[in-house]
Amino acid sequence: MQKITGNTNGIRRSYLAQLESVYEMEIDRKAFCPPEIIGALAAFTGATGREAMVYIDRSGRIEAVSIGEQDRVSLPSLSKRRSSDRLSGIRCIHTHPGGNGELSDVDIQSLKTLRLDAMAAVGVLEGKPTFMSVAVLGERIGEGDFTVVNFVSNRHEVIDDGRLWAEIHEADNRIRPHEAKKAEAEIARAILVGVGEKGNEALDELRQLSDTAGFITIGTLYQPRPKPDKATYLGQGRLHDLVLEIQALNADTVIFDDELSPAQIRNIQKVLGKTEIIDRTALILDIFSGRASTHEGRLQVELAKTKYMLPRMTGFWTHLNRMGGGGAGGGGARRGEGETQLEVDRRILRKRVDELEREIDKVKARREVQRTQRERANVPVVALVGYTNAGKSTLMNRLSGSDVLAEDKLFATLDPISRRVNYGSGEFLLVDTVGFIHKLPHDLVNAFRATLEETKYADLLVHVVDASSDERVKQMEVVNTVLRELGAGENPILTAFNKCDVIKDKNEIPRGQNPAESVIAISAKTGMGMDALKNAVTHGLSNLRTAVKVLLPLNAGAMVSRVYEVGKVEVCEYREDGIFLSAVVPMADATRLKAAAIEG
Repeated sequence: MQKITGNTNGIRRSYLAQLESVYEMEIDRKAFCPPEIIGALAAFTGATGREAMVYIDRSGRIEAVSIGEQDRVSLPSLSKRRSSDRLSGIRCIHTHPGGNGELSDVDIQSLKTLRLDAMAAVGVLEGKPTFMSVAVLGERIGEGDFTVVNFVSNRHEVIDDGRLWAEIHEADNRIRPHEAKKAEAEIARAILVGVGEKGNEALDELRQLSDTAGFITIGTLYQPRPKPDKATYLGQGRLHDLVLEIQALNADTVIFDDELSPAQIRNIQKVLGKTEIIDRTALILDIFSGRASTHEGRLQVELAKTKYMLPRMTGFWTHLNRMGGGGAGGGGARRGEGETQLEVDRRILRKRVDELEREIDKVKARREVQRTQRERANVPVVALVGYTNAGKSTLMNRLSGSDVLAEDKLFATLDPISRRVNYGSGEFLLVDTVGFIHKLPHDLVNAFRATLEETKYADLLVHVVDASSDERVKQMEVVNTVLRELGAGENPILTAFNKCDVIKDKNEIPRGQNPAESVIAISAKTGMGMDALKNAVTHGLSNLRTAVKVLLPLNAGAMVSRVYEVGKVEVCEYREDGIFLSAVVPMADATRLKAAAIEG
């Protein structure tokens, strides 16, 4: 669990633990601050007489929970969020002991200095919130100074979230136009580099990843060769060409389309000098870092990032700093004290890996408990799987009526989302999973295994395919490969070819040759084919479980335990002639039970 920052001296561990629980709270991105968080902050302030504050970003992620005076609390994550000429994208909600919820001069100054989205103060009296004040930056009145728009409520619940967000976005628009050219200049300019036998079109996906991560792609360099050079990735001649390309285009960054070894990074850095080097794995981790919004997702990303960093601590420091990592060694390994510090940094990272793996094991254990409860309740699970940007989240919204974030970007949503759905023939759980991608980092697959294993235990997989993509066959192969690695390759699969509305030649729309192929053409955006998909899901689930009544031998206790794990037991009686069992179980278990039953 993440720790409380600020002045914790003299505070009981039990109070700190209660405040740390705020990190676990889920926040709807449309909510300014849930009452549960305000209640937790107020309870802490009532018990200790100290201010408590929480920093929340626009995705609903809790960046930090702190104790102490607002102007004395450091928030390192603010420095990596945005340019100082834009709003930080973070809002602060904090408490005032004594019941006074008015914003102080220090609060207003912090709002201006840190360029917060909003500053909110909650008055606390006897552990309960009294009223809340919120301030948002107004008009610019000078260099670095602004007016302030204030909101005050008698009770914190009555401040309208929609009005607050409207004011925050207006404040963002007021600040940004003055520095638009400067902000544009601060965006890193990247050259994409790849090796293979396909040509520059092979870098199309890397370009999408680069755009998603916020880079401006200004050039590409591709070398036709069977595999990368073990020492420098590119051959010496093409590496020299890359240096000239960097100078000609004034590039800040070079992004490679494969994972670079520590030796390759060192050798390339010697040639490129101060130019930032990023490989495909680091780029994907960078995107994931910004997209993980739940505690579980952040744990998984941090684990993958830490494992990635360990063997690269003697080099690649520029990009590790960009990712929020890197150790106290700074510029890499040196003789003498530098080597000692490097080992200290490595030991710290290894310890962190162990801590993260234990935390993720706890997450996995909780998921297994939840899964067992679902199976006992006989609630089937349908998991949406597919290549990133195939339209899974849009389909999730269409099928469940939810409002999951859906954007035309790679990895628009990262954290798993589940919704209960009922189409009139029984309830099931619909699960949206993280999108797959070609060359998905191995450590990232392992880190997300606790989440991805939902596919392994799903009763039915809906493989969402971008039918409009020229690479759809290759993308389907990638998804099927990952499913096999996860042990879900044998699960029943229903293939939904999405985005069929943008295919001009309707004869090119993929269709199954017969119903047994379970292939359906849809458009999650327009609703095309939704009825057919719903009917196919309902039909597929109806064939997965069946009711059985059997009399088993008295020594079949293990089989009975299995039924309790995977099915719904209606009657289980131990008799003199055997164990009578009436249950609803998966088809495979029904076959085994009938084979083991006592005849007659």
